[in-house]
Amino acid sequence: MSTTRNRNLLIIIGALLLANVAVLVYFLGQKRNSGMGQREVHSTVTEMLKDEVGFNEEQSAKYKELKDKQREKIRPMYDNMRKAKDSLFRLLSYPDTPDSLLNKAAEVIAQRQKELDIETFNHFRRVRVLCTPDQLPQYDSLVLRLLRKMGKPFRHGETEKAAPKK
Repeated sequence: MSTTRNRNLLIIIGALLLANVAVLVYFLGQKRNSGMGQREVHSTVTEMLKDEVGFNEEQSAKYKELKDKQREKIRPMYDNMRKAKDSLFRLLSYPDTPDSLLNKAAEVIAQRQKELDIETFNHFRRVRVLCTPDQLPQYDSLVLRLLRKMGKPFRHGETEKAAPKK
């Protein structure tokens, strides 16, 4: 196999691992930071939308509907991602796994990650439609802060510093 193909494969695998670690850190970090279940995390986001963006009760109710639909839609996507990763790492049991098989497994993971990212983007877009024109800058800022938080590694015992409000 050529050096270029090996390098491309390593880049793909590295990017996938970084994206997946970021997603895991985000979700595990939220649970560790707050000790909250899904309902409490949902209510925390709802509170952030109320406090920071200025959502009213009607907007909050519509957000809850969108969030519930989103959860139903992405749950099987996460299950498929987990299965794809299981398939990849099962290949460790076979020392002579051909690079073509490894590459195929990595491509399946990349496709599933792409689908998850696009669905997440579309969810944020659907929630953004709920905002009034005056709320859009605050919403956009909140989404960017949440995404940055997703990419930060969680350190046990470290408390999160509150982001300054604009």
